[in-house]
Amino acid sequence: MNDCIAIFGAVKEEIAGIKRAMNISDRVRLGKTDVWPGKWGGRNIILVRSGVGKQRAEDSTLQVIDRFQPKALISTGYAGAVQPELNVGDLVIADSIAEVNGERKYFPDPDWLDRARSIPGSDGIKTVVGGLLTVDTVIHEPAAKRELGRDYSVQAVEMETSVIARVAEEKGLPLLSVRAISDSVDQELLDSSSFLGSDGEISTLKAGWYVLTHPGSIKSALSLRTQTQLATQSMTRFLSDLLG
Repeated sequence: MNDCIAIFGAVKEEIAGIKRAMNISDRVRLGKTDVWPGKWGGRNIILVRSGVGKQRAEDSTLQVIDRFQPKALISTGYAGAVQPELNVGDLVIADSIAEVNGERKYFPDPDWLDRARSIPGSDGIKTVVGGLLTVDTVIHEPAAKRELGRDYSVQAVEMETSVIARVAEEKGLPLLSVRAISDSVDQELLDSSSFLGSDGEISTLKAGWYVLTHPGSIKSALSLRTQTQLATQSMTRFLSDLLG
């Protein structure tokens, strides 16, 4: 199935729009990775839920390449803005991918990048081409977001793309990363470290308990849910246009 394109998202919410739009032919479990082969916009697609973080992303990418031999990889999902001009739902097309404390950068395939640049924007949604930074934990404090944006000269932060890019480079596969902004630079998030396990899975039980025992967090959790739904919509629409 080496005419397929593999699309990676860390959690089910990030890929929910694609999953609804696809014509899914199967479900495959590769270790902890969920994979849905199928068609979308006339293309053969391998939709991947990798789990959160670099280790899960690396494992998933290697497993998917070994099993399906895709012709290209797309890293997608949510990202936190680290520049003030980005709003929830805006899109960042990565023209470089760095890693916190990393010594090198990775770059997308130029043809895929040109194709992504050519997609017209939607009403009220900005599309920005710029740097993406892969971090090791959720950056929940505004001051920390601003510092990363300044120190690394990037637009947004997320937790998986650098290792997907590294594996793509090692395997000689084209890569593109498109991320939708789920939280602005000035928005403080819940500290999710208490319910994100070392295995890259979010514990809904722990997350629910955290909200129940921190009543002040309920409003923030509801706001973030609305924001991620908007981010999913703009990201799904963009990828549909890209692959259509």
